[in-house]
Amino acid sequence: QLSVLLSLQLTSEDMIAAFSQAVDWAGCTVRAFAWHPHTNKFAVALLDDSIRVYNSNSATVPSLKHRLQRNVAAMAWKPLCASILAVACQSCVLVWHLDPTSLSTRPSSGCAQVLSCPGHSPVTSLAWAPSGERLLSASPVDTAMLVWDVSTETCVQLQWFGGGGVTYLAWSPDGSKVLAATPSAVFRVWEAQMWTCERWPTIRGRCQTGCWSPDGSRLLFTVLGESVIYSLSFSEYRGEMQGQVGGSKTASIVADLSETTFETLYGEERIGGEVHSMVWDPTGERLAVIIRGESPNSQPAVAVFRTRNSPVFELLPCGFVRGERGARPQLISFHPCFPQGALLTVCWSSGKISHIPFFFVGALEPHASPRRSPVPVLGSVREQPLFSEL
Repeated sequence: QLSVLLSLQLTSEDMIAAFSQAVDWAGCTVRAFAWHPHTNKFAVALLDDSIRVYNSNSATVPSLKHRLQRNVAAMAWKPLCASILAVACQSCVLVWHLDPTSLSTRPSSGCAQVLSCPGHSPVTSLAWAPSGERLLSASPVDTAMLVWDVSTETCVQLQWFGGGGVTYLAWSPDGSKVLAATPSAVFRVWEAQMWTCERWPTIRGRCQTGCWSPDGSRLLFTVLGESVIYSLSFSEYRGEMQGQVGGSKTASIVADLSETTFETLYGEERIGGEVHSMVWDPTGERLAVIIRGESPNSQPAVAVFRTRNSPVFELLPCGFVRGERGARPQLISFHPCFPQGALLTVCWSSGKISHIPFFFVGALEPHASPRRSPVPVLGSVREQPLFSEL
């Protein structure tokens, strides 16, 4: 059913802006951001449709341009691979094959594969399997998400009926499950072996964003128009039950981020509102969310939480991250392999990109540590968990 989109008569650009994880995709300098899974390298998609690749080990900054690289909505580096970058564009998926040893600042467009399928545009989300074997792509106007074999440029359609297209994808780090959000008040979680799925209806609106715990046992998600974070837990099935999704029947509310007044360095400020995007660091110990303000005068903010998934799930407020005065957060991402704790990247409306370290000793390591974060905290830290399963 495409009635949700057809009734709104959205253009391709309007659709990308509506479903992008960037707060102001249409007007912001930075439209998409992607860390490489194994190295200190990241890609930045800009308003002019170019993509720049920054590497801490090289002064060379390649700029990727292609005639089909228009209105980039998302990017994803191929895991277990040096330099293959998938790009979600208005009319297709581009897969760049970059030589990491090249000193060229302008790779040829011949370095990019074009993956396209009729009726599958604009592409708003991508997700690689953690093994790197398959690439998923999604479009709000296509009721099927596509599973690509990039080497042969062929795809398999994973089709369902009801709910419209697919707006957002998130593959669990353990490779077992995929979150697929839709433009309507329902989302699905696919099991990635037999490709069966379970559906969860939401009450008020569509699933806006979601992220997985490192072991794939828990999904945190938010709903458009709501200021709460929900949690779904998943069981691991073996033997005859293998191939089932195994999700809990109902979601728990684990955080309420409604607007609240805080005393800050700048005086009294109102912070809170609906969650636009959300990322969970690979250790499972820090969660960052971009909160949109509820009132016209309130600014979007990045809130950070300490989290624990085992033996029970806990969520603890940690503080807020600020940019320069007037700069609004647009995109957030955690470094996939930061050795000293967690490294949060924030792309700002000013065009600047900040990397904020959270130094801590992992909870699984045999060390006593308060796991404090050297990040400016605007509100007081409450040591009682917002949510605990105990």
